[in-house]
Amino acid sequence: MDISKADKLKQHFSTRVTNQARHVLDLWRCLHDDQWQSERIHDLLLANDKLLRFAQRFDSEKYTRIAEKFHNILSNLEDEAQPTSDQLNSLNDLMLQLSQGLLRRSDSNKSEQMIVVKKPIYMALNDTDKALQLAQQMEYFGLRAELFNTTDELDQAMNKRHPLAIIIDIDFQSEDKGLDIIRFHQGAEKEILSSDNSQHANIPIIFYSSHPMTPRQKLLCLRLGGISSLESLAPQAIISQLEGLVNLVPDQPLRILIVDDSKSQALYTEKALNAAGMITQKVINPLEVWEVLESFRPEMILMDMYMPECNGVELAKVIRQDTHYINIPIIYLSGEEDKERQLAAMAEGGEDFLTKPVDPRHLLSTVRTRGKRARELSQLIARDSLTGLYNHTHILKALDEQIKLAQRNNSQLCFVMIDIDHFKQVNDNHGHPVGDEVIKNLALFLSQRLRKTDYIGRYGGEEFAMVLPGVGLDDATNIMNDIRNNFSHLLHGGQAAISSTFSCGIALYQGQKSSELIELADQAMYLAKREGRNCVKVCPSSD
Repeated sequence: MDISKADKLKQHFSTRVTNQARHVLDLWRCLHDDQWQSERIHDLLLANDKLLRFAQRFDSEKYTRIAEKFHNILSNLEDEAQPTSDQLNSLNDLMLQLSQGLLRRSDSNKSEQMIVVKKPIYMALNDTDKALQLAQQMEYFGLRAELFNTTDELDQAMNKRHPLAIIIDIDFQSEDKGLDIIRFHQGAEKEILSSDNSQHANIPIIFYSSHPMTPRQKLLCLRLGGISSLESLAPQAIISQLEGLVNLVPDQPLRILIVDDSKSQALYTEKALNAAGMITQKVINPLEVWEVLESFRPEMILMDMYMPECNGVELAKVIRQDTHYINIPIIYLSGEEDKERQLAAMAEGGEDFLTKPVDPRHLLSTVRTRGKRARELSQLIARDSLTGLYNHTHILKALDEQIKLAQRNNSQLCFVMIDIDHFKQVNDNHGHPVGDEVIKNLALFLSQRLRKTDYIGRYGGEEFAMVLPGVGLDDATNIMNDIRNNFSHLLHGGQAAISSTFSCGIALYQGQKSSELIELADQAMYLAKREGRNCVKVCPSSD
């Protein structure tokens, strides 16, 4: 077999491995939608075993190791479908490792490159030039578009294959024809679903109009499954809408601390939450809560109201005195039925009150709702308002945390700083709105091209900072050079259609303090500025 055939075969199996890994991740997400069920665990186990076979045949040590460990844990759960917190932690870590492998881009290892989304995005727009320009811009974000010029072409494609999403002109070829096309296919899909009881997710639709939409049209777009109705084809707006569709990293399980002096009640609550894929830790003695808060880092506390030595209200008030835990939801679980006492308890630091015995469905619904809101609030606090990235404070906090992990695991870590070139000229010549657009586009581009397990922050002004766990200098340099090159081709500012570049500095963690690592990356970034900009430099001392 000549080299070219060998390479083709290797690429074939590499694609099969990555596609199967994506399927495993999809099933893992579905498992967390409701209570863990034996049927879903069985399906996930079969998919993982198929991944294992592909990985062994492709000689992929990384995927083989992950799939073997995943099989060993999951096979023990197939019958009872009752995972423990330790098992959930292990399974979740393995899924994170799997997603990291799919999202990392490394020119030095072609088999681990970030894979462009396999499913295409169908585009049916009257303005061919705008469609081509949008498709080109989307490609830089790892999204592949297929363009259609007629309704027949779109119909044929829809009948053969479902896309990742559809972008369609509401007046495609004639007035309201785009709406009619989607209405027809949505109706056909419903008939298929009702006949075979198969499960199929609705295709996300982005509707576009070259003129202001009427209220009737907007309502129709919504009813036809539209996730957005746009009157502009600005790439950043569309990419933002599609970003969630290509997120391969499963949501992290909620971490729940259970404080209850009754071992049987604590165990009952724990099993109910574990069965829904949530990670828990029990504390029987309320005075031991402080030891657990720092190590376990819960996102929510379920607390009995009446306990020896320290009751729930007292404990909640003490916890709230620490600013680190002021935003953690506290839900009381108690046999107390007096409404006045319940309200008084909630006034002292609690968010909700559930009366024992608690129906498991009520418990799960409350925990999920409160947990989702708490995460959203936490994200708002930690995020930069313009870009949605981590703000200055939280990117530094992430760096400190990842340095501790790198020390503990003896793993690699790189810190990256970038600065947009000639940004003042952009603001002066094109206005601050265009400057803001460049910043937002770069933020979105970084979010798309880096792993979801990397940490990206707006350091200040036009400066950005990134923490890349488990990445060495070679990989970091290749990653950032690829991002730098592709970003330089993006267009910003609408009709202004300007391009922009950035300078980048990288420093490898070698036992330094976080402040020293930041300084090294900063020095490398300014070296890139001095040597002509639009380039990536590594701190000399990190070589």
